[in-house]
Amino acid sequence: MQKQIIETLEKSNESVLEAVRKIAELNMRTFDRMFQQQAELAAFYMDAGARGMELVTKAKGYQDLMAGQTALAREVGERSLAAVRTGMTDVQATSTEYGSLFQDGIKLATAQVAEVSGAAMKAAA
Repeated sequence: MQKQIIETLEKSNESVLEAVRKIAELNMRTFDRMFQQQAELAAFYMDAGARGMELVTKAKGYQDLMAGQTALAREVGERSLAAVRTGMTDVQATSTEYGSLFQDGIKLATAQVAEVSGAAMKAAA
């Protein structure tokens, strides 16, 4: 019986290490996606800022400046909303993966507890 419990504990430790590895991979993938999105958005904002300054220096008049700034503001707003939507989609997908990992962990823990309990009951009988 002790051998079986030790083997079950070894399996448990291996399972925990595998779960930690999967969570670390999920965290890294999520970080990479979010970092890439942030970098792209920062580059876009820098470009939009430069274009805004260019509008100020090259506008032929007040109406021209206002039309250019309105178009630029619309573009920045649309791009910002698209980034929020993409971010929310990524967060939702990551949340689903975390939930799946958690459910798998619960199933595995339940099976291992049942195995140890069965071994203990046999030994007690």
